[in-house]
Amino acid sequence: MIHVITAVHNRRAITEKFVESLLSQTYKDIHLLLVDDGSTDGTDKMVRERFPRSTVLYGDGNLWWGGALQMAYQWLMEHAAQEEAVLLTNDDTCYAENYIETGIRLLGEYPQTMVAGNGYGLNSGKHLDGIFAHSFRDGTGRLLPPDSEGNCASTRSLFLTVEIWRKTGKMHPFLLPHYFADFELTIRAWRKGIKIHSFGQLRYTFDEGATGDNRYDELTVKKLFGKRSGCNPLYRLSFIFLSTPPRYLPGHLWHQMIRYLKKAGTFFGILKNRH
Repeated sequence: MIHVITAVHNRRAITEKFVESLLSQTYKDIHLLLVDDGSTDGTDKMVRERFPRSTVLYGDGNLWWGGALQMAYQWLMEHAAQEEAVLLTNDDTCYAENYIETGIRLLGEYPQTMVAGNGYGLNSGKHLDGIFAHSFRDGTGRLLPPDSEGNCASTRSLFLTVEIWRKTGKMHPFLLPHYFADFELTIRAWRKGIKIHSFGQLRYTFDEGATGDNRYDELTVKKLFGKRSGCNPLYRLSFIFLSTPPRYLPGHLWHQMIRYLKKAGTFFGILKNRH
């Protein structure tokens, strides 16, 4: 069995396409663990009707990705067997029919490993997501090509076992409610001896235009410090302190301070020009 975990909020049409892709998979022993974070569009009812082998957990609209994964983690620790497989994924990803079958096979061939897919932009066709080489010295990251090992991965499509997640531990939804939550989780796993490997056989597509608030030229102060902002300096600091080995912290913080001073000058210059 595999537990497919995703979180949704009021995008029923997208979630329904995702359910259809699960129904078309060659591997059939799938349990969908859906975290419905306050949807009002009938997403939960649609999922229960279309995919009866599902469990729906409910939030009040304030879980975000980190909180949703924490809720799913707690459910798995209480209800799932150690050896069972897990797929952490977004509901806007598109998979081939043998995708889950391939991921489960690779989990079996590579024990104590998180198995990552490779994400390609639906519009650009470019390789945009997967696993990364994260530098503890300055916080920079580099997307690695397929069939690589790294120390950090996206959870847009990530296979692991219940045992690996138990060993890695829970999420930190207060400190990292959304962005960086997946990177912190996978870095923590890597630091505990779990390998992170991407495979060219696992290729998926996603809409690269449907991400959060990540461009300084489109941000307001409110958006900058919002939970949806990938530029939020408070969450970046949380990520640094949670994921960086102590010996690298001083240098890492120095690099981040210089980086944010430069970005702050750009950001406030943009705001000034708007007015």
